[in-house]
Amino acid sequence: MLNVTPIRGNNQYAAAHYFAAADDYYAKEHPGEWQGQGAQALGLTGPIEQTQFARLLDGRLPNGERIQATFDTTAHKKRMGLDLTFSAPKSVSMQALVAGDWEVTAAHDRAVTRALEQVERLAEARRKVKGKSCHERTGNMVIGKFRHEMSRARDPQLHTHAVVLNMTRRADGAWRALSNEDIFRVQHEIDALYKAELAHSLQELGYAIRLVDDKGKFELAHISRDQIEAFSARSYVIEQALADAGKTRASATALEKQVISLATRPRKDESERQIIKQYWLEKSRELGIDYGARSPPDGRSASPRGALDRAEAMSLPAGLTPAQAVVQYAINLLTEREAVVQESALTATALRRAVGLAGMEEVRAEIRRLVAHGALIEAVPAYRMAAPASAPTDTPVLSPAAWACYLRERKGWTHQAAREYVTHAIQRGSLVPAETRYTTHKALAREKAILAIERSGRAALAPIMTSAAVKTALEGSRLNADQRLAVEAIVATPHRFVGIQGDAGTGKTYTVNQAVALIRQASSGGGGERGQSAYHTVALAPYGNQVTALRNAGLDAHTLASFLRAKDRPVDARTIVVLDEAGVVGARQMEQLMRTIERAGARMVMLGDTKQTEAIEAGKPFAQLQQGGMPTTRIREITRQEDRELKTAVAHAAEGRVTQSLAHLNHVEEFREPSERHRAIVADYIALTDAERRDTLIVAGTNDARREINRMVRESLALTGRGREFETLTRVDMTQAQRRFAPSYQPGMVIQPERDYQRAGLTRGEIYRVREALPGNMLVLQRPDGTTALINPRRATQLSVYQLERAELSVGDTVRMNRNDPGRDLTNGDRLRVAAVSGGAVTLESLESIAQRDGRPVRSLALPCARPLHLEHAYASTVHSAQGLTSERALIALDTRSRTTSMNLYYVAISRARHEARVYTNSLGELPDAIARRFDKNTALALQRERQLLRREAGLATKGALDGTSALSREPHESHEPQRKAPASGKQPSGYGRFD
Repeated sequence: MLNVTPIRGNNQYAAAHYFAAADDYYAKEHPGEWQGQGAQALGLTGPIEQTQFARLLDGRLPNGERIQATFDTTAHKKRMGLDLTFSAPKSVSMQALVAGDWEVTAAHDRAVTRALEQVERLAEARRKVKGKSCHERTGNMVIGKFRHEMSRARDPQLHTHAVVLNMTRRADGAWRALSNEDIFRVQHEIDALYKAELAHSLQELGYAIRLVDDKGKFELAHISRDQIEAFSARSYVIEQALADAGKTRASATALEKQVISLATRPRKDESERQIIKQYWLEKSRELGIDYGARSPPDGRSASPRGALDRAEAMSLPAGLTPAQAVVQYAINLLTEREAVVQESALTATALRRAVGLAGMEEVRAEIRRLVAHGALIEAVPAYRMAAPASAPTDTPVLSPAAWACYLRERKGWTHQAAREYVTHAIQRGSLVPAETRYTTHKALAREKAILAIERSGRAALAPIMTSAAVKTALEGSRLNADQRLAVEAIVATPHRFVGIQGDAGTGKTYTVNQAVALIRQASSGGGGERGQSAYHTVALAPYGNQVTALRNAGLDAHTLASFLRAKDRPVDARTIVVLDEAGVVGARQMEQLMRTIERAGARMVMLGDTKQTEAIEAGKPFAQLQQGGMPTTRIREITRQEDRELKTAVAHAAEGRVTQSLAHLNHVEEFREPSERHRAIVADYIALTDAERRDTLIVAGTNDARREINRMVRESLALTGRGREFETLTRVDMTQAQRRFAPSYQPGMVIQPERDYQRAGLTRGEIYRVREALPGNMLVLQRPDGTTALINPRRATQLSVYQLERAELSVGDTVRMNRNDPGRDLTNGDRLRVAAVSGGAVTLESLESIAQRDGRPVRSLALPCARPLHLEHAYASTVHSAQGLTSERALIALDTRSRTTSMNLYYVAISRARHEARVYTNSLGELPDAIARRFDKNTALALQRERQLLRREAGLATKGALDGTSALSREPHESHEPQRKAPASGKQPSGYGRFD
């Protein structure tokens, strides 16, 4: 495992002491060693001397030269370097340190060295050219390696601290501070490389390994899980401390874990080393560990038969080489969420799957083979601006041709002047190479199909009513001008597919309802009965809570997934399908739905807002359809917000004007520490009346923050300790590729099949607990009666996966369903109140019923607790859960350091409220730039257009196997998406739009 930690501070001697002499017995036997071309250039050889190491941490070179210090602007401390800590798996540590197998230790050392060679290639230094920031790839580092052999809890833990010093030598011979952003970017790739190299070396030594998860973690096969856990006292101490607090690792917040970890950290006692090693040996004998399970190397591991045996044991599909199988796995996993993937993610994911089977060279060779054969489409080389580290991270990544288009549009330059400028910018390093990107033919074909289906549906139908008839029917209506145009676009259109692009809170659903009523009236001749020629409407939405809102509006609504799964869909030529929140629907589902509409001869209306959150799955088809010319009406006039200032803030946010939007919020507060920030939110929430709290949304950027706020609210409401603990289930986020791979399932997880698997003895909806993953991609499950079932998840693919937790439920608790339950008329996302906890059931009632107790019957239901409940506390929610909801007020936690803080999150969060939106942040100064970030999904067609643009620049035809037909290409000025707005704070970051 690899951890990367910045070394910051003003005491270089203390830092040097920690690494080089904190454990005297390490310093005596393993005083540390140098690595890196930078170390060679400085003449650093032999053992590391602590005083010299301290001077280097301070930026002082052996020749007396001093490198100008750089500072961490957040911590306000000097940057001295990075600590890359490589930790061997526990069983490997035991084999090396308890059994004393020095060859295992040497294998760890080689894997560390190999991984650091990859890290060194990323070294960069900044320089100024005519006052502008540029980057130079130096490729040299000064690295001090210190191998340690014991954890703080005195367990065997073979690990190496690789200290990458904050220095590198440029081509002109000058030593400057190291630019290390790329190291953090490829951390997972380096970690995967270390594990793959270590596993390969161990197998060459004759050790068998077993995969533990889908992240590349492995253990030696001859040491059992129980034996490993017995040598993990540190972990046991933390687990006990969490248990004492009523928590598990799954349910505790990140802050709780950190606090308990610090509180339980003992000091190392160097004098007890021999006693501890003797204790390790005695403990191993008691546990019955056989450390001699090493097969003598006989060449089988390198033979084709040996490779096939390992492939079968490591759960790879037959018929493929290990490199082919792991790269295909990586492509499947990554492209489920993104149409365009980066090289580091592709390589890291493949290497994690390839542990013990293939190394970096084989994986990269397979990627190159797929590109050469056209099975994987590689983007043209792209570049980003060499902005300072403090600049926003979402500046454009464009091909040279697209950068030239960008300059022509922004500055009005000629084509020739823009091309020359970009060429010089690349040469001098003010435009630096971005990571290689790839897409697949499947993604490209899907995006093309979506656009083609929409185009073929233009002018394909007779309007339901004429435009004149619609205008007449709407006379005297309460609809505003935009809404009237939208109704006309729905009812009077000759097109099969139409879009309604509506800003948040503009009454999109209300508008559609008016259109539906008009259609119903027209098709029934005013009688209200559906005749032979009547139209009927089916409403769809991605999430359950959105379906509930549509049903409350009087529409026949279903989740999109359930509609697509249904065998008999209620769709024909007289059907109008309304897709709500179309912006969060991915390309896979959109293509399926559009093909269904086309085959049935039906009509489809897409409602959404491309500025809100995007789909979890790959693609952004709603935005592409609009860009591709789908007839779309925009509704701009906001009707949700009843407070004038809040309405203005939302309007500014809709146009990307962050500073102006924040200025119109009445409540924006700064609290530096997360716990302090969360306490402020909870205090404001508790100060509300019970009725006000029911109509208040707390929006958190991360699940850790959501859980901590939920815990604090329960404590403040005096609900803690007044209820009963129940087993509850929280959904585990897994891709289809992960669900097909047995090691992805951890012991204790819960599986619910979505269909019957008779051969395996699995029943739809029943709960099964994961016991363990076996070689051959087999999974051992425990049935409710205690018997076991054996399945191959590659063949049983329709499985929902949950983490089992324990949660206290008290009378008065607000909870949320996290799974559909049609039998009880419960939908994923429904918010409910706990009315009673007695006997063998939890009684729930809807929040709407609580608000309407004036003599009306209260809707309630009892959930039996004989099995785990699909419930979670719901005082706070993430932004994805909040989208599509409306409340009186919203309390919003925004951490500027979190990647979840962006324009999408901010816009969705503040637009949920009718009367008041309060923002709580860690930094008022950093907030505008943090909100201005946008993390838009890339598309396969955008990548293809870059390729076509490059071909045009080179004077080549745009047709080709990889490029598709020229009919889909646009003119050069439309060929990419360089029209990105400048950060909406109203100011451009340094160098934005002028990257020299």
